[in-house]
Amino acid sequence: MSQIFQLILRVSSFWFLVNFIHILLTKLLGEKYNFYLSRNGIFVKFVQLQWHTKRFNSTLSQGFVWRYSSKIALWFTCGAYFGIIAMFSSILILMYTFIYSFVKESEDSSKILTPVVPGVNLPNSQIIPYLLTLLISGIFHEYGHALAAAREGVSMYGSGLFMFLIYPAAFVDLNTEALKRCDAFQRLRIFCAGVWHNCIMMVGAYVIWTSLPFTLFFLGYTKEHAVTVTAVDPGSALFNQIYSGTKIYSVNDCPVIDKISWGQCLWSSYDKTLLKGNCLDKSIISELKSNTDCCKEGVTSPKSICFNSTAGTQCVFARRTLDQLNCTSDRDCSVGHCYRPHSKEGFLLQLVHSSSDDTALFIGDPSHLYYTIHLSDYSSKWFWSQLPNCIEMFMIYIVSLSGALAIFNAVPAFYLDGQHMLDAFLEFIIGQSGRRVSAGLISNLSFVIQLFSTVLIAVNVLNAFVSVCVMYK
Repeated sequence: MSQIFQLILRVSSFWFLVNFIHILLTKLLGEKYNFYLSRNGIFVKFVQLQWHTKRFNSTLSQGFVWRYSSKIALWFTCGAYFGIIAMFSSILILMYTFIYSFVKESEDSSKILTPVVPGVNLPNSQIIPYLLTLLISGIFHEYGHALAAAREGVSMYGSGLFMFLIYPAAFVDLNTEALKRCDAFQRLRIFCAGVWHNCIMMVGAYVIWTSLPFTLFFLGYTKEHAVTVTAVDPGSALFNQIYSGTKIYSVNDCPVIDKISWGQCLWSSYDKTLLKGNCLDKSIISELKSNTDCCKEGVTSPKSICFNSTAGTQCVFARRTLDQLNCTSDRDCSVGHCYRPHSKEGFLLQLVHSSSDDTALFIGDPSHLYYTIHLSDYSSKWFWSQLPNCIEMFMIYIVSLSGALAIFNAVPAFYLDGQHMLDAFLEFIIGQSGRRVSAGLISNLSFVIQLFSTVLIAVNVLNAFVSVCVMYK
């Protein structure tokens, strides 16, 4: 069963259960249940849950806003100019992505715009942090709209949260009549505020992320030319060989200095031209030879593997070959031949770990280690070993999600912030020019740009989703 189909089945089952319970409670409790939902601002729809409240209206009191009115106005004026730049930049980005996806026929074509689908191209262990970060980014986005609206004298009916399919989001309900009474630049401040706040959030998270080594140093964390194991999955082949706190220094003589080099070393092990062997002559082979002929088809041995050379194949004890001279060809051996691991189950990897240079042997697919051994670039004797990873992952998600929300919402397409940003921008520009232009002409120009942007974003999103479906079918 494909990952995409599993996700659709799980999401469909969830919403079927939600709507079934909702209908059942409506039938059993009637007006009491409906009154409870109405009093608490809860709405249950087909594939959406919504919560609406007026509790936070007072947090943006006029006293606070007018006390810092000039500073808030300057802040959102900067946001308005940024929003204008982001609006037109987003169109260029989407055009480039669309053209690139057809010109460059490779998997890289979807890297600029890649939909994140929990359980498909997002590991299950990261679903909750991802959705939580998405929700926080959405709340900060909507807070920008609410604060800018309060500065311009636009009241807020309420705010809330909603869940569509599996994605959480936030919203603010502004007084539309008061919004219409604002001039063009005031509305531009309000409509650009969400995009502006996402940009600021992205920059702040990036600063925290890049300054982590400095910050963690004062918390007692150290960074060495190695990675520290924080956890090993029970299903890992090295579950009983490597433990939490273990430091890994190399993989097959490839130095591991951080998590990036760890991945690079594992992927490089797929290149058989880089695979090193050991110099073995007849006397050593007779000493190390296993009683089991693991070179035969269907024969396996837990401690020995098949080694291949120009002289043929030999089944020897893998760990005892580590004491022999390393080689890449027979020319590196003064006696005997260069024997390289030749396993039907995958590749032989030698992981040098701990301060005593112990070696863990692994036979299989290198990607197995990548997904079952969890690492950190930092180590500490006093604090939780997973803390640096959690902070780093949270900051990376904020950078990527806030940046994506800023670009996506800036697109002047229907039902996005960019739609209102474009209307206010055109009205402001024409007003500043002093020329008399009919409202119908402005409306038609805005409609054409919005239609083009909507089609552009729809084609890009569809193309990206197709790429994900093909990759994870």
